[in-house]
Amino acid sequence: MSNRLLERGFRVRILTGFSLVIFLTLVIAGWSYYHISTLGTAAEHLFIENYRTISYMHRMELAVADMQMNGSQSFDANDAVMQKNLALEYANITEPGELEGTRTIDRDYHAFLQVRTPEIAETVRQDCEAVLRINEQAMFAHSEAFRAQGDFARTSTVGITLLLVGAAIFLAVAVSRRSLAEFQELERAKSNFVATAAHELKNPLSAIKMTSGLLADGIAGPLNSKQAELSVTIRNESERMLTLVRELLDLAKLETGTLQLHLQATNMETLIESAILPVSLRAEEAGMTIDVMVMRDVPEVFVDANKMAWAITNLFSNAIRYSPRGVPITAEARVIENEIWISVTDLGKGIAESDLTRIFDKFVQVEEGRMGFGSGTGLGLSIAREIVTAHEGRIWAASTLGKGATLTIALPIVEHAKS
Repeated sequence: MSNRLLERGFRVRILTGFSLVIFLTLVIAGWSYYHISTLGTAAEHLFIENYRTISYMHRMELAVADMQMNGSQSFDANDAVMQKNLALEYANITEPGELEGTRTIDRDYHAFLQVRTPEIAETVRQDCEAVLRINEQAMFAHSEAFRAQGDFARTSTVGITLLLVGAAIFLAVAVSRRSLAEFQELERAKSNFVATAAHELKNPLSAIKMTSGLLADGIAGPLNSKQAELSVTIRNESERMLTLVRELLDLAKLETGTLQLHLQATNMETLIESAILPVSLRAEEAGMTIDVMVMRDVPEVFVDANKMAWAITNLFSNAIRYSPRGVPITAEARVIENEIWISVTDLGKGIAESDLTRIFDKFVQVEEGRMGFGSGTGLGLSIAREIVTAHEGRIWAASTLGKGATLTIALPIVEHAKS
């Protein structure tokens, strides 16, 4: 009950904190949207309404000039242009003084239609220039206003963003300080439960395996073919469950630090050969060879030989599971700076970049192996990581899809191992 209350309190604090972050995110989004919308509307006003008027004035100037040059030959077409653009301008009045200027154009143009003298034509052109300048000046004025509004929007957005980042940092620190101990307690309780459950399952599973084996061997009497097939299935599945139980127990010991390490100087070739031995039968059934290459400058490594061999065995198991039948697997040991790198390379499908770190988590299996040599428990690489971490080493995967994968263990070279 206490664990449930601790977990509930942890969740409440997380949800409360993230609700604050979400609220602040919505505030900055709304603030930015408001300014973007305002700037967008103003820009539309600038580049549509003012630009339209400037365009109308240019067309009317050109029409009047053409009337002066060509006289009656193009009068009807140019008059139509004038009348059309005057009508459009009357519908597009946006700036102070623009209406009066448009009326002046209209009045002087009608005077031009009566006498058609060059002097009145020039007056009409000057009237168009006056309205055009009104809109040009308005565009410059709007441009300055937009710049000021943009500066304000940028400054305010940065300010709110910094506030949001500060709130998020405060939340992370507060939650980590108050909840780390509770979270660790939950993790310990979970590990203890897994260890207890696995321990309780071990004995009945062993009994099931032994009993099914006796049935399959005919100790209790002859079996027909169907019964024999079912007894073999029971024995295989119980063996698989026993493997899972053993790995859960081992992983619980690794996570709680109760698995003791017995460190000693170990020859690298011997270590890798010990790791190959448990999977040699599976590799042989798959028609695979495991090629080992240990560089001459690799010193003895100071490790718990049994547990480190177990970690490397899990790398080999993973490579066999995901490799095509008959394709060799390569193991290599070499010195890189102050570390010994032990790499196992297969030529299978490879691992997606998004899964390269995830494969070391518990119960993660990216996909089933090609060859059908069992689906595994999803604990092998997690156990390998815990063993390597206990030795203060590193483990990672590198892969190119379609070209296989390489899993590498890096162990520090210690002076005692050198001597």
